[in-house]
Formats: sequence, C-alpha cells, structure tokens
Amino acid sequence: MPVQLKLEKRTRKGSRESRRLRRDGYIPGVIYGRKDAEEIVKIHRHHFMTEIGFARSLGIVELDLEGTTLKSILKDVQWDSLTDKPVHIDFMTVSDDQMVTVPVPVRLEGSPLGVSIDGGILDHTMYEVDITVKASDIPPELVFDVSNLRLNERLHLSSIELPEGMSADLTNDPVIASIIPPKVSKSVSEEEEAEGEEAEEGAEQASEDEDS
Repeated sequence: MPVQLKLEKRTRKGSRESRRLRRDGYIPGVIYGRKDAEEIVKIHRHHFMTEIGFARSLGIVELDLEGTTLKSILKDVQWDSLTDKPVHIDFMTVSDDQMVTVPVPVRLEGSPLGVSIDGGILDHTMYEVDITVKASDIPPELVFDVSNLRLNERLHLSSIELPEGMSADLTNDPVIASIIPPKVSKSVSEEEEAEGEEAEEGAEQASEDEDS
C-alpha cells in the first residue's frame, strides 16, 4: 500500500510566508505535473516525518489534497543543515505506468574476499543510483553483492544487472564500491623506519668493533 499524505492548499507565496508556515509546524511545498498548473501546498511537519521521515525512495505517494486524491512521487526534499528538519518539498504527479527517473539508495551485501583474504578495506563510494523505471515499480533500495570483489578491484555500475524494467545512465560508468589497500599510519611507518635505522647503526658499530 502506498504512503498516504494529507496536504492543504495555500494561497500565499514568498519567503516570509514560508518562514511563518515553518514556525507554525508546517512544511511549504509544490505539486508539479498537474494539467492546470503547479499547486502550492503545505503539510504538517509531524505528519510528514511520521509517514516518510528521511526515506529517499518511496515509490508512489498518494496525496490527499483537501479531498482530491493524486498519485505522485517525492521529487525533492530540502533540509535545514543545522536542525535536520525538512524546509520544502516538491511532489510530481504521475500515473502507474509512467516512466520516471528517481534516485534509489544502494546497499552492499556480502563479505568481500578482498577484505577477508587480501586484508583490504571496502570503500563504498556511491550511495544512490538514478534509475529510470515505471512509477509503480520504484524499489525501496538496490542491493549489490560485493562478495567476490578482490583487492584493487572496482564494482562499476555497468557490471551490475539491474532488475527487469529498470535502466540507468552509464555514460560515466560510476564506481559503486572498491577494495582499497589498508592505510598504514604515519606513526607505524616512522617506528618501522626508526627500527631499520637502529638495526643499520648496530650492524655498522659491530663491523667497526671487529675491525678494531
């Protein structure tokens, strides 16, 4: 069952009005994609955080706009960097079979051989992938297996078989994850270097003693 949100229409625009709404516990928003025009709306912050929170990929969201039901996707959420509260929301109306491009979270599974055998470190570099898919088939996440990844190997997006009906832009062929060599701390390196120098000095001293 899709997430359902109750929205209210608003008649005023502008930063002053948006600040007032936020003080009153609301989030200003816009619904795009309607035939007549974009619709400016508001939603209670507590309601939004309870139903959606920090989720990124939700599939279709049903909007109850004062008695009118609209199918939509969550297009964008702007967050306050200091308070982690949502400050603005954009929705896009869609139909079930409409193709949309949305960001979907990436989760890695499996224990890489490059870590367990080679002693490397798993470097997860891409946490979202933009995919094109039917609105009704948007997945909550994409799961990629990294079990066979070895040291200095990379998992590119092009090497992953996406579920049927989904596609992604492979123009730059981004790296999802890789196994990198372990970092040697400076203190450890300095200690090893010092030990090596001491050993050399000891050998030189022993040689001088023998010569004398």
